Amino acid sequence: MTTIRINYYKHQTPFGSRHVLNKESLRKCNQFLGFLHTIDRWNHSKSLEILLAEKEEQVQNLRIKIEALESQIKELNQYESAEKISITEGKLATVIDLFKQLQELTLPDNKKLFRSQTQSSWYKMLSKYFLHGEKEIPINTARNYFPATKNTKLIKGSEVADDDKIFQIIPNKK
Repeated sequence: MTTIRINYYKHQTPFGSRHVLNKESLRKCNQFLGFLHTIDRWNHSKSLEILLAEKEEQVQNLRIKIEALESQIKELNQYESAEKISITEGKLATVIDLFKQLQELTLPDNKKLFRSQTQSSWYKMLSKYFLHGEKEIPINTARNYFPATKNTKLIKGSEVADDDKIFQIIPNKK
């Protein structure tokens, strides 16, 4: 409808008394048409050839993106294990205690053996690569044992009981 009105104003004589008004109306119609193009979700104003070209370009870009993502998945799958390590039923807390001990190990030059900005690496590793008995370890369960700040008092049931602290990692003195 707007294009019909634009054509109407374009075909008006420039010598008439309404020329200034027609010119202003034409400017407003063109401005409105420009606005409509910005919100045109259905591509109503574009020709079929332009739409096909744009869609073909989108398809090509998506194919390139899919290839990149597929190669990324293939690369990441190299690091996936076929099976998980099974922790003896009831000894999850013992393994968590060992993980916590590993975090505190220091080298002879007083540098930490393991460094991690957050605790998420530890609980994600536990959840991803270990089973408790034959059951998956839910990530939220593992997260409970590794709070963001190490010195935080854990929620009830997430502290490793003294009975589960079976092993002690002691550095070899040379």
